[in-house]
Amino acid sequence: MNNLKRILFISYFFPPLGGPGVQRACKMIRYLKEKGWVTDVISIKDIIFHSYDKEMFLECNVRKVYRTSSLHPLYFLKRFQKSSTKRNNLYFRTPEKIKKFIRNIFPIDDKIGWLPFAYFKALQICKKNKYDVVIATVGPYTSGILAYLISQKIRIPVVIDYRDLWTLHPYLKFPTVFHRQLSEFWEQKILERAKIVTVASKTMKKDLAFKYGNSVKDKIYVMYNGWDERDFKNIKVAEKKDKVRFGYIGNFYGNQSVRYFVKALDELLEKDSLPKDIEITFVGNYYIETIHLLQNSKIAGLVKIIPQVSHRKAVEFMLNSDVLLLFVSSKKGRGVLTGKIFEYLYAKKEILAMIPPDGEAAEILQTRKYNFICAMEDVDGIKRNFLALYEYVKHGKICKRKINEEFSRKYQTFKFEEILSKNL
Repeated sequence: MNNLKRILFISYFFPPLGGPGVQRACKMIRYLKEKGWVTDVISIKDIIFHSYDKEMFLECNVRKVYRTSSLHPLYFLKRFQKSSTKRNNLYFRTPEKIKKFIRNIFPIDDKIGWLPFAYFKALQICKKNKYDVVIATVGPYTSGILAYLISQKIRIPVVIDYRDLWTLHPYLKFPTVFHRQLSEFWEQKILERAKIVTVASKTMKKDLAFKYGNSVKDKIYVMYNGWDERDFKNIKVAEKKDKVRFGYIGNFYGNQSVRYFVKALDELLEKDSLPKDIEITFVGNYYIETIHLLQNSKIAGLVKIIPQVSHRKAVEFMLNSDVLLLFVSSKKGRGVLTGKIFEYLYAKKEILAMIPPDGEAAEILQTRKYNFICAMEDVDGIKRNFLALYEYVKHGKICKRKINEEFSRKYQTFKFEEILSKNL
């Protein structure tokens, strides 16, 4: 037992919370265990969140999770609002611009109230356990500061995993110069102390290296989100229906919007050019803006909205779709590489990719013969590609593609583990 390698893992978003950030942490922990690493996690006690996935916890193979309190507003709302329905309604019906304003007024981020609770808990844990490394997955960026403070106090190496960029985040706005300078100060300190920095895309690595120099560049490694073969095993695939099924699985973040897709299909319907044998399904918990766009459109009768499901059920929806929808805003979106793109690839379904045509996501798709790509805001392009994909699927012209192991969670984590073992 003494030969085991031990990790203290900082992950604010952890089951029962759901979403892509949770998946990245869980999959990493799971496959690191196969290489002999035992992991303890520090996370938040249950809060109000846009998605939950209790099943995901079973996949993590974590040794122990230490959950702490926080001064975060959603933590208190969870505890003082008796009805879960009222809590969820308040969260999802509050306009996103108001939530963004609230998030942005905090220094560092709105999770900073978690820091003292998590740091105190970390010191308690470290008195009882010896760890070889502390790993933080960010955002929230508070997690990076927490890992830095633990590393400095306990004198162990720190690894920073960027799911999202911090001061270079394309959708993050700092309300004051103070907010920006404080974040840049801490990001610089964290990166200087970090033994290893992992990022989710090549563009993220390039941007970080450009801002912070060669001293940081040499320790940045790309670790894609990837797909996990386990998630696709024993999934029930329904018999082929008479309708062509378009599906989007996941939530909308940042500048992602369904607005232009809806406008394109509304225009097709107005001109009587929209096929009648189609169904369009959105699976996720959506904010009020997205719900309004879908429910108040001319195509509302063709659209089905299904509340967020477990990750395994989400995969089932992918495999039972004919065409999968992908949304990435053109505004600062060239380097955005959503996690779902890799699962879409593994599902081997056609993709209507409404993404920057010159971005990293488009590059990955095009090299794998996915060519129905246009900007998210290109209404005419969406109309052309939608109709072309409909005909493509309707007449069985499905392109056969091979699965690339490079984009598996297992491959990416094993590659990271080699780097981790070499540098510690």
